[in-house]
Amino acid sequence: MTQIKNPLELYKLLKKSNCRECLLPSCMAFAVAVIQGQKQLADCPYVDQETLRALGGEVARRGSREDEQQQLLARLRQQAGQLDFPAAAARLGARLRDGRLGINCLGKDFWIDPAGGIWSECHKIPWVEIPLLNYVIGSKGRKLSGEWLSFGELAGAGEWSRFFAHRCESAMGQLADAHPELIFEILHLFGAQPAAGKTDADQALVIFPLPGLPMLINYWAPEDHFASKLNILFDRTATDNINIESIYLLGRGLVEMFRALIVRHSRDGKLF
Repeated sequence: MTQIKNPLELYKLLKKSNCRECLLPSCMAFAVAVIQGQKQLADCPYVDQETLRALGGEVARRGSREDEQQQLLARLRQQAGQLDFPAAAARLGARLRDGRLGINCLGKDFWIDPAGGIWSECHKIPWVEIPLLNYVIGSKGRKLSGEWLSFGELAGAGEWSRFFAHRCESAMGQLADAHPELIFEILHLFGAQPAAGKTDADQALVIFPLPGLPMLINYWAPEDHFASKLNILFDRTATDNINIESIYLLGRGLVEMFRALIVRHSRDGKLF
């Protein structure tokens, strides 16, 4: 069998039902994830054993994405290890303890040691580690302005805006539609607080993935002939404290975390 090298070839072999049992929004997204090495073909419950055996090692995986992440983490750890920790703590308003720099992420403490290693009771994953290190290295420590902007209005958003709208805002909106109570309970568990001031949103919560990066999540439930809506806003200072790629990565990471928690804690164990 000819080696499958792109998602379209793999997509033709799938059920194309967009059942989302793989925890991804569509069969095409699943095909892309398999090619990128983020998912196994067997993660699709509708791929039969005969097809799995026939394909065997014929799916060409781009191992580069994970490799690139690990290479980036190695560079960031090296840069973080070269910081003057007392000066960094003063710049970030962070804590120092036993020679480690402490940063609160989603209500949980993460500690960076002089070698750039990250220590925490929480499970460490790239969507947390990469933004965390970028924040520690590059944040200017700007005070929050209180002015909220959409992702597309942030400096340097550019082409990232389209991806953020689809993979973060739309994806989170689908979860809120399907599990309106559970998803906001999860947000509260990670320190979300009601937004200050007046709003016409049914839910308006502020969550801090990083100390200098609040996210305002607004959700309007469907009503009569109006569809639901969810948007995510950021303080004007966001890109002074972290780069745009890391903001996008945090948004994607939150969606994936919510999906996993909903499957674990929903009554029927399903996303939709």
